[in-house]
Amino acid sequence: MKQALSSCGRPAGRKKTAKIEVVIEPEIKEKFMELIASEGKTASVEIGGWIRQYIKKQSIEGNEK
Repeated sequence: MKQALSSCGRPAGRKKTAKIEVVIEPEIKEKFMELIASEGKTASVEIGGWIRQYIKKQSIEGNEK
């Protein structure tokens, strides 16, 4: 059986090992979810990307000190 390719979620072979929960106002969450959906994205993938970018930036800046 051929597995369908997904444009969102964890990369193939990656296991979900931890969860980060963020508390925000319902109005902010609703607007964010609307914008993400209108771009064809998912919140988990987008936020995960932001976290990876932050870690990479911090690693680069840490090496410059």
